[in-house]
Amino acid sequence: MKKIVLLFTAFVWLALPVSINAQNGNDAEKKQQRKEKFDQFCQFRRDYMMKQIELTEQEAKQFFPLYEELEGKKWKIDKEAREFARRVARSTTAVTDTEYEKAAQALLEKDEKMAQLDREYYDKFKVFLSNEKLFKFKNAQMKFPRAMMKWHGGKNAQHKGKGR
Repeated sequence: MKKIVLLFTAFVWLALPVSINAQNGNDAEKKQQRKEKFDQFCQFRRDYMMKQIELTEQEAKQFFPLYEELEGKKWKIDKEAREFARRVARSTTAVTDTEYEKAAQALLEKDEKMAQLDREYYDKFKVFLSNEKLFKFKNAQMKFPRAMMKWHGGKNAQHKGKGR
């Protein structure tokens, strides 16, 4: 009986590093898949904007670095506000009225900061884009979420036709 227990213990100790290593490999694989999906999304967004705004190659070279910078800043602002609100919403301790107010304020300020960024970058785009293309850009931004949903739904057949 002692030999069986000793053999089982030795087997567990030998198999444990293999199991942990397999899990780490799986995490790296998931990160790679997420990166690939994000890259596909960025390419879709880029193609969509290029088509909707009807950018020339020269305009695209000026537009996309600024646009990606804008989107990165917006993502950061949104992430910070959502994380703060999520901490309050998921708190395991009692939340004070002041904390609720701060979370609501953070969400309101997020919208204000994003509007301020939009104005700042609109002025930057205005240097090299015509008024018509600026209008098309703002219009494309409003329509993009729907186009993204169609694009995403087309990749995943189980989502097709739902949510009408």
